[in-house]
Amino acid sequence: MFFKSTPADASAALRPARAERAYTLVEMMVATGVFSIAGLALGVIFVFSIRSFAALNNYANLDRENRVAMDKLTFEIRQAKQIVNYTTNGASELTLVNGDGDQVTYSFSPSTKQMLRTASGDTQVLLTNCDLLNFSLFMRVPIGATNSLQAFPLATNDWSTSVKVIQLTWKTSSTLPNARVNSENVQTARVVIRKQQDN
Repeated sequence: MFFKSTPADASAALRPARAERAYTLVEMMVATGVFSIAGLALGVIFVFSIRSFAALNNYANLDRENRVAMDKLTFEIRQAKQIVNYTTNGASELTLVNGDGDQVTYSFSPSTKQMLRTASGDTQVLLTNCDLLNFSLFMRVPIGATNSLQAFPLATNDWSTSVKVIQLTWKTSSTLPNARVNSENVQTARVVIRKQQDN
């Protein structure tokens, strides 16, 4: 049995096989560029997120340490019976007689960057990485017809009878070297001596 070939079949047999479709060099370069830019953007976001979390953790640690020191200092100042000594030029120092009758000294040295509490020969480090610590002493006097009390800067050096309010300001900082994050925390408080001159 014979089949008769048509001219269309003959021309189809003579055509070369169709080439497979592939990416061109230009398409590959464009795709590589787009993915590189997207990867770079994701990398920048990732690094920024890590630094942000490190900064938040740093601030949280500083805040916790500052709160512990502030609670200790505030409690002791409120219960103080007398202010014995006060220095505030460069290295700040405040010496008081606490509610138990013990002499306690709070001091700060810019060289060591530490806030110290010294009592009965025992020294305790309350804060490290302390960049600043200032004490300001105030007296409270009746003002006007209402006899309300307001704080005024201390005019004399008579610590035992004049000081009624102590204002303290300190700043701590901490740097995470791997993430190059610097965090600062500034605390300020004005504390009223409540137990002064118990007799």
